[in-house]
Amino acid sequence: MSRRIVTTLVLLAAFGAGVPEAAASSNPVRLSFDKSASIVGEWEGIVTGDVNGALRTVLLSRKVTGSIWLVEFDWVVTAGESSFVARLSGTLNTATGAVVMNGAVTSGFLLGARVHEEGQLVDAGASRFVGTITIATASGA
Repeated sequence: MSRRIVTTLVLLAAFGAGVPEAAASSNPVRLSFDKSASIVGEWEGIVTGDVNGALRTVLLSRKVTGSIWLVEFDWVVTAGESSFVARLSGTLNTATGAVVMNGAVTSGFLLGARVHEEGQLVDAGASRFVGTITIATASGA
């Protein structure tokens, strides 16, 4: 796990800690993410794009219906002035590895904005997911 933390810090230094000016002027705010399991029920990684920073996702609930899991997560983005927490819920298709979730920013940067996430499992052994996050700000609604 310490290797992941060091890797995340190196990547954050390369991409910059946060870019609030870019995110504030973009509508919608678009991010890419790359995350892997750190402990049971949590994933850590990075976000890049209109906001650059560290990512931690925490599984809050899961209901299994065959190959479809109904899930709820908190997404915690640490990016200086652009830091935020979003609560998202949706589906994980365990047959294809596809994830689609929707929700809203519950605290921090862009409070109240709607959030859409699409992800894909790319390494089952590391429980590694990559994908995109789109945040629709109130001015874009």
